Amino acid sequence: KITQSGITMKEQRNMDTLYRAKPYIPEESKQDVLDRFDNILSTGGLIQGKYVAEFEELVRKRIWVDNAVATTSCGTGLETVLIASGIKGKKFIVPTQTFAASVNCIIRSGNTPIITDVNSETQCLDFDIIKREVEKDKDIAGVVLVMMAGLIPPDILDIEAYCKDKGLFLLTDDAHSLGANYYDEYTDSIRFAGTFGDAGVFSFYPSKIITTGEGGMITTNNSELAEKCRVVRNHGTVRNDGKYEGLDYGYTCEMPSTNYRMTEFCAALGISQMEHLDDWLEKRNDIADEYEWHLGKLDWLSTPISPHNVYQSYWQYIVRIRKHWDREEFCKKLLDEHKIPTANAYSPLCHQQKIYKNYLSSFGFKNSEKMIKEIFSLPMYVELSTDNINYIARGIKSWMTDNIEVNEGC
Repeated sequence: KITQSGITMKEQRNMDTLYRAKPYIPEESKQDVLDRFDNILSTGGLIQGKYVAEFEELVRKRIWVDNAVATTSCGTGLETVLIASGIKGKKFIVPTQTFAASVNCIIRSGNTPIITDVNSETQCLDFDIIKREVEKDKDIAGVVLVMMAGLIPPDILDIEAYCKDKGLFLLTDDAHSLGANYYDEYTDSIRFAGTFGDAGVFSFYPSKIITTGEGGMITTNNSELAEKCRVVRNHGTVRNDGKYEGLDYGYTCEMPSTNYRMTEFCAALGISQMEHLDDWLEKRNDIADEYEWHLGKLDWLSTPISPHNVYQSYWQYIVRIRKHWDREEFCKKLLDEHKIPTANAYSPLCHQQKIYKNYLSSFGFKNSEKMIKEIFSLPMYVELSTDNINYIARGIKSWMTDNIEVNEGC
């Protein structure tokens, strides 16, 4: 049956249940999580115990990295890495197209952010942007590179090699990109997000690829750096060794820090989520393929780039309006008439935030300021169905139909 708005009754039901993003806790996983919770409550081991260690090991093995260090969030993980690096009083390049945490970690570690423009296609830092900043300012000590929406930048190997050659500390903000990988055609090998540069940090916030409620994970092949991160996350302290095993010899505070430890409850949920990671990544890529099939040939809308050697995690599916239409009006129509939620990460951009006015690149923000007025993200979550996607695509295409009718009427 067709409703007055021209959609089927089935589609009408679908539109009432759409989310922009949504964590997924499979029914079959809930009892396993509850069993772990019961064990935690029974033993009293609430923090930094066996489940945190197990979760760290699962992530470490999954992305083929030497060390994984769990933290309270991605933001505190980023801060932990920069503090552990020992770099202070220097400058770090960071993109304007990111969440505040990517900038704040630089400031809170005693360094200065240089907020820069991004590549208009990838929405990430690129090699040329990094190089021009470094060549202008010799006080730059590192880069915080954000893998926006789960895309590993196509020029990541050039960026990594350049940073290594120049002695720059490369920290990747992998909040969106757990499981994303890059195929290196020259070495015939695969590398995962979280293994580039000196360290990477993932997020397990509810909207991310998997969730622990709140939580983050530092990953690095530098074991010395990893050990320092473990000290930083634990108030800057280490337990003292003594003559007799089992006796308490107190602790030594090696640096002023605070508590960035993950709880056992968060890790217990993370363990359960990791069991489904590969299936969920496949599902997100299937959704992206369906969106591409519906929208990829529209001449007024750009879909995300898809480099042939990059397997994306698709934290969000970000499209871009190519005509001189008002993005806010467009998204309002999708919401009001079709109940399709959208998002715009991250607006205002970091360089547009008053708090960061003293940290701006002198090269300007031509790419990002144009892009941010044109982009929006479509619903992306594991439970999104083909019927949902068909309905969303029809709602988007209706804008063009309406505008053609208006123009022809004029």
